[in-house]
Amino acid sequence: MPQNPRVADVAPFRALRYSEQPEPLGDLLCPPYDVISAEERERLYAQSPHNFVRVEFPKPDGDPYAAAAADLAAWRLRGVMKQDAAPAIYVHDHEFSIGKTRVRRRGIHCALRLHRPDEGIVMPHELTFPKAKQDRLALLRATRTNTSAIFGVFEDSLGEVAGAMARRVEGTKPSAEATVGDDQHRVWAIGDRLAIGEFRDLLARRRVYIADGHHRYETALAYLGERGTGGSADAPVSFVLSYLCAANDPGLRIFATHRVVRGDGTLDRAIDRYFERSPIDAGAIGDIQPGIVVVRGGRYEQLQLKPDADLTNVRPAWRELPVAQAEELLLREARDAGAEIAYEHDTRAALAATESGATAVLLRAVDPETLRRVADAGERLPQKTTYFYPKVPAGLVVRALD
Repeated sequence: MPQNPRVADVAPFRALRYSEQPEPLGDLLCPPYDVISAEERERLYAQSPHNFVRVEFPKPDGDPYAAAAADLAAWRLRGVMKQDAAPAIYVHDHEFSIGKTRVRRRGIHCALRLHRPDEGIVMPHELTFPKAKQDRLALLRATRTNTSAIFGVFEDSLGEVAGAMARRVEGTKPSAEATVGDDQHRVWAIGDRLAIGEFRDLLARRRVYIADGHHRYETALAYLGERGTGGSADAPVSFVLSYLCAANDPGLRIFATHRVVRGDGTLDRAIDRYFERSPIDAGAIGDIQPGIVVVRGGRYEQLQLKPDADLTNVRPAWRELPVAQAEELLLREARDAGAEIAYEHDTRAALAATESGATAVLLRAVDPETLRRVADAGERLPQKTTYFYPKVPAGLVVRALD
């Protein structure tokens, strides 16, 4: 039976997962599609004939969506991937390094009931690109599978969900373990009905904020609109594969997404209209966390909004946010004038681009509280505002709709 329709509703599902293979499980996983470069895709294709990139982000040869569906169907037929016998939710520990510090992020893979944003239950925080949604919808139509999870965050200030997860997994053997580079993954399948009911009840008291995967969530809504539920409120199409993590989890990391601009002839005019600029030492950026720093030709300039800057074209919920100031006041005119703007979460890579004539616009990261505030106000931040690190790999826990 569906939960109270005014609150978040999560459900167990029978995950599609890799069975025992000659290759290590880590060699079969891939990042989500939106962070895989063409070069990385080639490497993953060569790494294993069963690497999940063939489904998550197939090569654009012929009909890539049909090819992805055919590969997935063949793997299921041959037992490369098998569906779990019973529904479960899946606790996932992801260990990784930040500098010299080892960090663990813990989350839950589950099926999350779809809600329109105006229902105020599953809250987006970021605008999306139409082309990416078209791509994901074509893949979903062909495979009828949630190939990678949306990443959602929820409030758990009292540690109720964290405590429930710990009680169920501490001291027990994971059902799957994988090593990908320096990252370690452990997954526990929780199939006990009482445990599932506890998680559903705890999460039903909370809003879920989409941290990553806005395109996948909107695609799932579009697919639900196409297919309908067939009269069943709990039809598989009414849910989407989700990885949910507490906003206060010690392993939750949000990086800024910097802008790399080529053809920036209008930038100086925009800077002088809206900002005051002052030189800043490169070594001080990490200490003082300035909102916007423009780097070009070896010069670093901090930008601060002029007291009399005209902000009428900036949404009220955005006005204090450096990423929104940069997008609306600094980059919009450059983009309209034909500048090429790329997105880069790696600060070193953004700075390296300046050596070949680009301008790097370095931005301060947005914190979880700001994301919640913007989402609760019914607003969305510009595209590519945040980079939740590390990404949840595709292929570890997959959800088939059939």
